[in-house]
This record gives sequence, C-alpha cells and structure tokens, in this order.
Amino acid sequence: MTNKNTIRYIDEKTAQVTKAFQKNSSIFGTEEFKLWREYKAMFPEAVMVTKAIKKNPDKLNITKNMTYENMALYISQQDDAVLVMAEFRKQIKLSKVKANPYRAVLAWFKQQYSDINDYMDYFEELAAKKAAENDMFAVPAPAPANT
Repeated sequence: MTNKNTIRYIDEKTAQVTKAFQKNSSIFGTEEFKLWREYKAMFPEAVMVTKAIKKNPDKLNITKNMTYENMALYISQQDDAVLVMAEFRKQIKLSKVKANPYRAVLAWFKQQYSDINDYMDYFEELAAKKAAENDMFAVPAPAPANT
C-alpha cells in the first residue's frame, strides 16, 4: 500500500505528487502543507507536478448516458417493450440487495441488448433532435399559403 501523502523526488526543481496532495498542501495546518514546507526548505525552487493518467482514446464510454430513465426509454422503443419492461422493473428490485445495484442492472441491460451501438445511436439521434428543437438561431419554415 502506498502512502498518498508522499512526494516523489524527480529532480531539484520538480516533485511529483497526487492531485489530493496538491490540493491539501494549500490548506494551512494539514500534514500535506507541513510536508511540502519541509520539502521546499530542502529544494526552494521545486514545483509540484501531478502524474497525468494516460487515457485510451479508442475506448468507448458506453455507460455515459445509461441511466435507468434512458434504459427504460430505450426499452420502450423496442418491439417486445411490454415484456422487457416488466423484466427491467424486476431486475431493479432484485438488484437492491447487491453491493452495487446499478452495475447489476447495467449488466442485465447489456446482456439483453448486446449490440450497444444501437443504444448509442438512438441517444445520439435523440440528443441531435433535442438540440435542433432548442436552437434559438433556427428559422422556422414558412407556413404554406392558403389559396
């Protein structure tokens, strides 16, 4: 187990710390504040840097909009909506005893709708439709003339 209240020496002008350490070091009286003052006494020109976490740009964030409400909305658009919605409600009730109820329901939903791209496409289209409806710069089409 690593101590989060540590400073990693990089060179005389650079010290690597966690974001939490960096935040807490600016609060007078905290352990991080005291430790940073001690470090600065040894290396006066030192600055804090935090390690950037490398993110995989190819990884899809498929749970971004997967709220219970959106799952229900998606299910309601399917051919077997009545049956699946009943099962969805059942899964939500059963998940209450799990350590992470949302994850249990999400796992069921992903199993039910294994082609997640359909789900993502549906909500992208829905978002585009809402954006078009709320576009304050959109000019309404002229009404047809009655002759």
